Amino acid sequence: MVTTDQAAPGPVIRDLKGGIVVPIPSDIDTPQPLNTGVLTQDRAQVPESITWRGGNRWTFDPRIPEPQEIQQMEGRYLFAGLLYGHFGHFLVESTARLWAVDQLRDQLDGIVFVPKVQRRLDAVKDNYQPFFDLLGLDLPIYNLAEPTACERLFVPPQGFGMFGMIQGLPVYRDFMRNRLAKSIGEGGARKIYVSRSDLTHQRGGILGEVRLEAFLADQGYDVFHPQNHSFEAQLQAYKSADYIISPDGSPLHMAALVARPGTKVAVIARRPNIALQFRYQFSAFCQIDTVTVDALINHWIPESEDLPNRLSYGELDETVVCDTLASAGFVASDARWPKMTDAERQEIMAVLETRQRGKFKLFIPGLVNPPLKQAP
Repeated sequence: MVTTDQAAPGPVIRDLKGGIVVPIPSDIDTPQPLNTGVLTQDRAQVPESITWRGGNRWTFDPRIPEPQEIQQMEGRYLFAGLLYGHFGHFLVESTARLWAVDQLRDQLDGIVFVPKVQRRLDAVKDNYQPFFDLLGLDLPIYNLAEPTACERLFVPPQGFGMFGMIQGLPVYRDFMRNRLAKSIGEGGARKIYVSRSDLTHQRGGILGEVRLEAFLADQGYDVFHPQNHSFEAQLQAYKSADYIISPDGSPLHMAALVARPGTKVAVIARRPNIALQFRYQFSAFCQIDTVTVDALINHWIPESEDLPNRLSYGELDETVVCDTLASAGFVASDARWPKMTDAERQEIMAVLETRQRGKFKLFIPGLVNPPLKQAP
């Protein structure tokens, strides 16, 4: 439903004449503050343009641009929010308002985003164009770096998001799954392990993940490196699989968009308190009760960090990983995987630090910035 002000059942899409899209100021290139959003012609903030993470605001009131700064766009546009370069945040937050395309149907001439970072604007947009194509979005897409007044601007609230919003609104879930179902076929491996071991510098993961890959290959799993495949091939792999095992991370957000309800999904925790997010998402999107593999025994974090984060490496007790997967039917009941030895850990850490171009230390809960401790 489209309305201007009054409340209505379901998500309300604001319909503005002359709505002004205000990006983050070009001289800001830090995580916060994200002062961006939409203003009315009278320079009032449009609440539906706020980006939320759970119950917390992630974007804040945009600055009021000077009249001479404001570009003009004729036509009717959907405000889609922040366009992230980071793949996981793109999936969870940059697609969060696209559900409104189904509601507005033939009333749109294009879709407008604002850049998360004021660099490589066209490159970021072009990188995700194949995903937009898979959604059947046959509309021009703009990544606006300057304040822009649209002749008519539709501003929907988020239908998806981080933390408390990870289950998504029904209109968002239906939009994503229905549209991708039309464009994605099956035909991939039936058992896949989604690996992080080939990711580039500045990406966290599982310590000694190649060991885990070898164990699972013996159990008939194909090792899948999603970054080496097109978006269509990634989605096809997740849609085709009967068994998906993956560390917690961005690919699982994509898998939940197309996985069949009967698929068995195991999430291996590599960071604290993240795997539960995927349980909620898979349950809401495809009625899958994921298996959480909680086998973390250590966190190895960059020397400059204080807490485990996206750059850290989780060390697993592989015997616990094996037992958990075996009890849930992902691997044979008689499978036995040995724990990493001290010598193996030392060798793995040496390779990791060379690849990541920096030292790692053992995270010790309760200590701030603990001293560097080399692996034994």
